[in-house]
Amino acid sequence: MRNRHHRAWRDVPTGLLDRMFPERQLYYRRGGRVRFVSLDKPAQAVLALVLVASFGWAIFASVYLLFQDRIVESKDRRIADLESAYGQLSRELLDTRNRFVSLTGDLEAKHERLSDILLHKEALEKRLGALTDGLDTAIGERNRALAVKRTLEARVERLATNLDATSARNSSLSEALGKTHRSLSRVTEDRDRARRRHNSAEKRVGELERRLNELKSSQQALVDRLRNRTLAGIGEMTSVIELTGLDIGDLLSPTDADEPGRGGPLAGLDSAGSGHEFADMEDEFAGMEDEFGNSVLELESRLTLWEGLQRVLRTLPLTPPADHYRLASGFGKRRDPFTGRWTMHSGLDLSGPFKTLVRATAAGVVTYAGRKGPYGRLVEIDHGLGIGTRYAHLHRSLVKKGEEVEFRQQIGTMGTTGRSTGSHVHYEVLFRGQPRDPEKFLEAGRYVFKN
Repeated sequence: MRNRHHRAWRDVPTGLLDRMFPERQLYYRRGGRVRFVSLDKPAQAVLALVLVASFGWAIFASVYLLFQDRIVESKDRRIADLESAYGQLSRELLDTRNRFVSLTGDLEAKHERLSDILLHKEALEKRLGALTDGLDTAIGERNRALAVKRTLEARVERLATNLDATSARNSSLSEALGKTHRSLSRVTEDRDRARRRHNSAEKRVGELERRLNELKSSQQALVDRLRNRTLAGIGEMTSVIELTGLDIGDLLSPTDADEPGRGGPLAGLDSAGSGHEFADMEDEFAGMEDEFGNSVLELESRLTLWEGLQRVLRTLPLTPPADHYRLASGFGKRRDPFTGRWTMHSGLDLSGPFKTLVRATAAGVVTYAGRKGPYGRLVEIDHGLGIGTRYAHLHRSLVKKGEEVEFRQQIGTMGTTGRSTGSHVHYEVLFRGQPRDPEKFLEAGRYVFKN
């Protein structure tokens, strides 16, 4: 029964095919003869499938052709949008790349500038440390120099007082000697007369002789002490002047010319007396007077030399023209800072901060104040005895020609005028118009203030 049911289900499509595709003949005429072609079920089914497929393809092709332009247009718009977006992205990428390159260059430039700033900062810190140390040292040296200067001035004042007192005592001594000589003459005459009248006059004469000897001995000791002290002072001053390299004879020749002419033979006290019994006493007095007079003349000569050396020392420029400075270039041969060639440098280059005060190194008279070629703004001072100083490259001069300046008076400020590479003062010392090494004068000044 199951087989019958199965065969019934298989017969359904077979019956459907029989009804749809019964056997057909297709007749056609060719060459006057009628022929036919039989189409069985499979051929009809294949033909039907081909027709259905062709019809479906026709419908699909029609629909595809109908919507192809819209699809292509949509694709074109999509492609155009993508191309526009790609171009925009390309431009943005190029702008971003340019900004990145610019930022990279700026960063590199700022990095180099920062490196330069750091190096400059380190150099400035080192220079500040060096300047601070130099400032502390200079302040200490200045304080010591001021203390020594005050001590030296006090010593000079005491010595001047002693000299004034000695001069006064010498004058008094001369007057006393004259009075003593006159008194001695009168006493001698009185003793001659008194001998005939009274024997007590001999005791009085003996007392006068003893007092006279004591007076001469004390005065001789005083003269010897003054001579020794004067010799010591002359030796110190001579050593200081020799440190400058100047000849003492050349410096003293105009100094001695200022002294009034004095001289003559040494005359003894009047030894005229009455009676031969006083001949030995008068000879003794004459010998003592000659010895004392020679000592006084020698002391006077030494004092004259001492005064001359004092005037020379007051004339010599023994201090630097600035309180704070650094020696940038010395005296003598050097390479020119502009040409690099070997040239003769006639002074010292003392560098310092801009507008540092410049002071006169000794008292004198301003002979020039103004601009002078490569010197820039220049001040020249005549100190006397053929000694002069120059202060060049000043920013400003505070004195005028013909003005008298004192020791350490402010005469200008440090600058860089003229043929100069930076803030400094070109300092020269001249003797009779010829440049001398200022460092020797500064060394002599350090010796003076040290002592």
